[in-house]
Amino acid sequence: MNKIVIIGAGSGMFSKKLICDVLTYHDMHVDCIALVDINEYKLHIMEQVAKKIVKQLGSDTQILASTERRDVMHDATFVINTINVGGVKMYEKDLGIPEKYGCIQNVGDIIGPGGMMRGLRAFPTILAICKDMEELCPDAYFFNYTNPMAALCLALSYATKIKVFGFCHNVQSTALQLSAYLGTTMEHVHFWAAGINHMDWFLQYKIDGKDAYPRLFEMAKDKKLIEDLQKVEPDYCHYDSRVYDFVRFEVMQNFGKYVSESPFHMSEYGPYFRKNADMIAKYRVDDRWWLRQEQSRDVYFEELEQIVKEDKEIPITKSFEYAPEIIHAYWTGKPFRANLNVRNTGLIPNLPADAVVEVPCYTDSEGIHPCYVGELPSQLAALNTTNILVHQQMARAMVEKKFTHVYNGVRLDPMTAANCTLEQINAMVGELIEANREYLADFT
Repeated sequence: MNKIVIIGAGSGMFSKKLICDVLTYHDMHVDCIALVDINEYKLHIMEQVAKKIVKQLGSDTQILASTERRDVMHDATFVINTINVGGVKMYEKDLGIPEKYGCIQNVGDIIGPGGMMRGLRAFPTILAICKDMEELCPDAYFFNYTNPMAALCLALSYATKIKVFGFCHNVQSTALQLSAYLGTTMEHVHFWAAGINHMDWFLQYKIDGKDAYPRLFEMAKDKKLIEDLQKVEPDYCHYDSRVYDFVRFEVMQNFGKYVSESPFHMSEYGPYFRKNADMIAKYRVDDRWWLRQEQSRDVYFEELEQIVKEDKEIPITKSFEYAPEIIHAYWTGKPFRANLNVRNTGLIPNLPADAVVEVPCYTDSEGIHPCYVGELPSQLAALNTTNILVHQQMARAMVEKKFTHVYNGVRLDPMTAANCTLEQINAMVGELIEANREYLADFT
């Protein structure tokens, strides 16, 4: 049975994109899509959305919906997770408490104090999903979209035998941004990227077979040009935000390669860009666009809700998410390459084995096959390793439930260490633990 289970299906934007994508392939049949969410109303609306999409496309795919995942997980081939535990209330604390101590995060969902707390809240539920899979669909693939990506996937590798792959759009979105900066389209682009989630390095970026790096380094010399690139940036405009790419161009100038994810994110992953409010303003990474997104009305869901109420047709377009492409490749045998998060089984030899790396993976009817990348340039491996050391402490904290790992993980975070004394870090972590006490009741 070709069955997909989406957990956290009340997320209108993601679920609608995923359902549209998998159902628009003419050479692949999906027997069943099961939607799971604890929010009954949102689940009901998304069930109606899914059924309308099925009807519009003339498909006979069965749509199931349940607030109890175990009721619909039997015989699944793919289980896709998009949950967020704690909601905006806890997210505001993830950012607000560290800011009192001088640790000013922008997104705060991967490493550092915010990433640590987000991961600790999410892991028990995600592990429980995998434990249910071990019983109900042990051969299924688990696709994780929840952050902190690398730390959660590493912790799962300690705790379950389920086939776990981490999905993020940071590589394809950055490739798209670069194509816009360079005045071309993705049809002309070829790239090879590897590293860790949110810190992949574009080891190659070519346009019509020609190395684009000389042009990128020339562009990096012109600050006004970099500022003007926000006018053509195609991704973050959807979040009502502007990307001023000073951080990533400066990283490229100093370390040799362009890095994935946005300057907002990248400014958090090293000690260089967020030492004080003046630096944050200088690099134009002060807009907390994701917090604003979380605090705002879910306009996208409201649009779908209105379409259902008025019985209008659902707009159907193809997205650039990797999960549908991977599913298509697996069920048709037509190979597809995507950057996914996997355990480092020698794929990047100069990164720790006790790590999750983000590398190109090929999928066909035999499964998902991570590619050997080889050693990264030493300076890039060093930058990745500073974050991996934090991931390791985060994963241990999740699995072993020990506060020692929580403190150590935040102490090792490069940006936090650049801004806070150990005394401040200890006080900050203590306050964060107290704020998250309901999620950490079994910690020692």
